[in-house]
Amino acid sequence: MSFPVFPDKPEGYSIEDSISQILTSIAMEEIGLSHIINSEGEKLQYVLGTLTDVVKPNPTIPEILEVNESIKDMLNVVSMNQMFLFGKMSAALNAYFKNQNAKDPNGGEPLPDKPPIQEIPAVAAGRILTPQKTGDTADWVEIAQNGGYSLIVRTKFINTFASSDQRENPDYQATIFGTANGYGDSAVRKKINDWFTGAAKEDADNLAADANLRKFTVKSDAAAQTGTGTAGTDGKTDSFSKPSGEAASSGLDVAFALSYSEAANFVSDEYGWGGDNFLPSEAPAQSNFAKLTMPAGSQLWLRSPGSTPDMASSLSQSGKVFQAAVDGSNGGSGLLYPALWVDSAAF
Repeated sequence: MSFPVFPDKPEGYSIEDSISQILTSIAMEEIGLSHIINSEGEKLQYVLGTLTDVVKPNPTIPEILEVNESIKDMLNVVSMNQMFLFGKMSAALNAYFKNQNAKDPNGGEPLPDKPPIQEIPAVAAGRILTPQKTGDTADWVEIAQNGGYSLIVRTKFINTFASSDQRENPDYQATIFGTANGYGDSAVRKKINDWFTGAAKEDADNLAADANLRKFTVKSDAAAQTGTGTAGTDGKTDSFSKPSGEAASSGLDVAFALSYSEAANFVSDEYGWGGDNFLPSEAPAQSNFAKLTMPAGSQLWLRSPGSTPDMASSLSQSGKVFQAAVDGSNGGSGLLYPALWVDSAAF
């Protein structure tokens, strides 16, 4: 028996070449299995005396049953081999489509290498992704960039109320942060995850499963980067999320709430804890904040804690990054404006 020979390519094999050879090997194995199945069929025909130009063996009933058992055993082995080949083919096709997703949305050449991901993103100039581009029902604004990826925020709150009778009323769409200011166990995190994964109930908002935005979303470490909840210089520099570069069209913690530092640097007018202790945000952050649509007197939740366990960070309708009560007292029920890290090719 001869062995297969790989084509000689001094320049090396591309992903497409390798996958093509794998699929070819599967096809060759399928041909071999078809010959085995055919031979088993001829075996049965011979025993039954239905082959032409062959002396009929005139078998007994026990002999026919014994041959039938032999054929059944062989077909079981063939069936098992088919399952292995299916797994092999699925892995090859998944690798192919994963490679295709690394190309630009128009099917052209692979995108150029992205710059390295930094610890602290750079503020962005507020480009807008419209519903026509995202498949969502609201605009998204780009507030930061990092290594070829963009941090975007929904410019309109998501409807979290299960019934449609008060759908656009912000009083009904407000969410109490939780029982404490930890983002990991908060209602804020759960409802944002529900919106992204399509698990929100009844008439609450869900991002469509086929939304074009999902083609560009990537994983990040946002859920772990919640910040210390301190105001001033520390609070502005200690809790930046970073994109991983790994595509993630679904799943938990792909969408998240902004941190205190992300809001203070990228989308706000001022930051502080209240009173006269607010510091002005940079001009790009103020411009980005102006693109949000926030109802009068409202606030949006951030994922960083407040100065005490009963307080969490938020961004007010007036552009102030500050803190509010997690239990909803003193106006502590905030709206949810999900954020996402996406491949900048989305723009």
